[in-house]
Amino acid sequence: MRLGSRYAVRRRRALTDAAHPAAGDILKYLARGDAVRRDLRDLVATLPPPVVLLGHSLGGVICLDTLISGRLPGVELLVTVGSQGPFLYETGALPSLVHPDPLPGHVPPWLNLYDRRDLLGHAAEPLFPGRAHDVATDSRQPFPVAHSAYWSDPAVYRALAERLP
Repeated sequence: MRLGSRYAVRRRRALTDAAHPAAGDILKYLARGDAVRRDLRDLVATLPPPVVLLGHSLGGVICLDTLISGRLPGVELLVTVGSQGPFLYETGALPSLVHPDPLPGHVPPWLNLYDRRDLLGHAAEPLFPGRAHDVATDSRQPFPVAHSAYWSDPAVYRALAERLP
């Protein structure tokens, strides 16, 4: 522990700089996400139905959070890919829904894709049984590459094709 601590303390600035872009984005959203949710609502209002909201990583958190916070007419499917939404909900950090409150009835069917090797992608079905449907994929890539490898995985496209309206 001392050796690891000494290493981290000496390299604090480099480690913080390396973690900042990803962690900074999600922390900023969690603290000040109202404008992003409003922009998504405004965009969806301009689209003809049926609308499918598809978000990867933080985009999935934003889509889920926006849908929970109020009905979005025309949205017939939510697709999250490598999303931290379930984790944020389970830890009490999702802005729009307090654990263990259930998913509101106005949230459309939810397809959640996650790669078991992606440490940032989480299963939703155990937290929202009957409301979220998980598809576990395997890009065969190590983390952190697995977090972006969904888009080269044919299983992702098969799961989408099966569920698109």
